[in-house]
Amino acid sequence: MVAAPLRRRAAAAALALFCAGFLSTCDFLTADIFPSWLSYVEARVDLRSIMKANGLGDLAVPLNVEYAPYDLSGVDYSKVLVIAAGNATKRLFLLDPDTLQFRDAVYDPAFEQSLASAANGFMCGTRVVDPATPWIITNAFAWTNPSSVRLYRVGIGSTGINYSVDINSSTQFQMTKIDWNFSSTLSVSNRDVDTTPHSYYLTDADYCNGYSVLVIHQMEYNGRRYANAYSRADDLHFAGAGSIFSSAFSPEHTGPFPISEDEAWLTEGGPVAFLRGDGNTDRIIRYRYGTGQFSTTFGDFTLGFTPAEEIDSIPFDEDGELRIFSFEPSGKWWFIYNARTGYLYKLRTWWK
Repeated sequence: MVAAPLRRRAAAAALALFCAGFLSTCDFLTADIFPSWLSYVEARVDLRSIMKANGLGDLAVPLNVEYAPYDLSGVDYSKVLVIAAGNATKRLFLLDPDTLQFRDAVYDPAFEQSLASAANGFMCGTRVVDPATPWIITNAFAWTNPSSVRLYRVGIGSTGINYSVDINSSTQFQMTKIDWNFSSTLSVSNRDVDTTPHSYYLTDADYCNGYSVLVIHQMEYNGRRYANAYSRADDLHFAGAGSIFSSAFSPEHTGPFPISEDEAWLTEGGPVAFLRGDGNTDRIIRYRYGTGQFSTTFGDFTLGFTPAEEIDSIPFDEDGELRIFSFEPSGKWWFIYNARTGYLYKLRTWWK
């Protein structure tokens, strides 16, 4: 009979051999063997090979990734949009929303990294790509900041209304309501972010829990930056008078909550933010809308001492190789890129 210690050593050796073989064929395993996010993966694609095959070279990098739903006359043209750069040029890649398989590559010299599902197609900076015939490209809008403008559509494709939040300055955003094909401006308003001027960074804007805007207050507080989401606004308030965070309109503020690397997103299930652990585990945290402490010390956007309520979180080590690109507004999907392997991943969110 084999002694128990020998049996355990034999089992350990067999497991090590299995893992070594598995690691050699399964390139999305990291040094942690099974990272927490791995169990949520729904699809992946070799994005590096796609970028290289379309002329962007070995050093190509993705700049932005967004899920873009689009239905036209009962046909689903939804895509995952990827804008990437390399060899001093940019390409827009259209990927299958379910499998992430490559469908089309599109080029225009005016492409920028802002991506959105507009009412008349897929917006990429100051251009719009036709979902049915992606080689047809039209003008969108002469944004102040075409690489950082946020746009979303309310309504279905070809009949909805476009809503944009453009950075006019560090203290003021331009809120514009535009008809479906960008042929006319329905309303526009240059609005201070808050009643007390401070510098802000626009992180996200979308139709999540209302007409919502997520910004970062650039004033440091206890070594961290704080954010606040405006939501449950009506259409009139979007381009109305007063500051975006004015308490006069009874908004549902959310925050403050800490953010690392300026990475935070709006979802229907709550704002989501990446937070470095400062020696502990890095996490992605989801917060509850309408929670946090506020005063008028810094205006309606305040550095409160009671943070927004955490709903849940998962550990996530963003180590320079892994990067979170976006969360889909309904809160169903999110996307990360592994710079080591060149793979783009589509994942379920942990609360769906």
